[in-house]
Amino acid sequence: MHPFSKLFLASATVALLFFNNVAYGAPVYLADNVSSPKGGGKPHGASIVELQNGDLLATWFSTEDETSRDTNIYGANWNRDTGKWSAPRVIVGAGYAKSIGNTTLFRDDDGIIWLFFAAVQIGGWSGAMVDYVQSHDDGKTWSDGKRFVGWPGNLPRNIPIKIGDHEALVPLFIDFWYEVGLTGSYTAKIKYKDGEVLSKEYASVEGADPIQPTIVKLPDGRILLLARDKGKKLIHRAYSGDNGDSWSKPEYTSLPNPDAAISAIFVKEVNGVLLVYNNSDKRRNPLSLAVSRDGGKSFRRVADIAYYPEDIKVTFSYPTLLRTSDGMIHAIWSHRDRATLKHVRFNVDWLKQVMESPMLGETEISKP
Repeated sequence: MHPFSKLFLASATVALLFFNNVAYGAPVYLADNVSSPKGGGKPHGASIVELQNGDLLATWFSTEDETSRDTNIYGANWNRDTGKWSAPRVIVGAGYAKSIGNTTLFRDDDGIIWLFFAAVQIGGWSGAMVDYVQSHDDGKTWSDGKRFVGWPGNLPRNIPIKIGDHEALVPLFIDFWYEVGLTGSYTAKIKYKDGEVLSKEYASVEGADPIQPTIVKLPDGRILLLARDKGKKLIHRAYSGDNGDSWSKPEYTSLPNPDAAISAIFVKEVNGVLLVYNNSDKRRNPLSLAVSRDGGKSFRRVADIAYYPEDIKVTFSYPTLLRTSDGMIHAIWSHRDRATLKHVRFNVDWLKQVMESPMLGETEISKP
């Protein structure tokens, strides 16, 4: 038996006990697929947010070809009690712009959900601007779209973070002309009230290679930025010591990156940054977890949550991490060449277990 098969069987056992409310504190790892609309294309660019009752809302864009005119942004609800996903529904429909994509969700201090997305006005991603819609009723209804960044080649990717009372930092990136390096990362610091943006200040990250940043508030007050790489095939890091007003010169981490999206959160129980990424510099397989306990200076890979042997050409991409109020950690990503969206959730006890064990190889939990 593969060494990780034992962990899989143990996790499956505690998962059953978990649903019977008798195994809190035991390691828990559960997985499911998000329902996709029939004939709706390939789901991609997913994000998740916690609703007021503890359920989740997931959003994503779906199409056969990126930046095509038939692209829709869908949403679905996950029921925390049953572990089931609702049928998907259209939130932003084809025809809103030439095309749409890259959803990012954020719940503000007033309970309003913001859905940021790329709105392509002409051509491909170089013609994208950043728009958003809002929901005041936990995703049941949505406002008309508003413009957030009004010049071309700008897109969202990762979840904003709260940095103060009615203040948030939104990670963004430029993809004006990818092939020649007119790219880069930046953040928008916003102050808001009752769904209105009161002020907006931008701060850029040096260089064209770091794109699609994910940002994490550290216990010492600094903000860590990690970014996808389009050059040397290593994940970048940078820091802000002034709440996002400026960023240090980016440096390379030791983690590989095949020009693919990443996501990170801080987990206080392990005093570490948890990162989900593709542990390869050539392909989007495997999808792995790594932990840094020194503020992002060094990382240790602790598990693969999606994996296929190298001779099977398959991808796992565009992950998003979220910590919910019940302590569970959720991840969602485009699974098996965007055939579906995979959603997994695990508790801190499971994370501690894999952190304390040697790297066990492929995670059979996530295989279809």
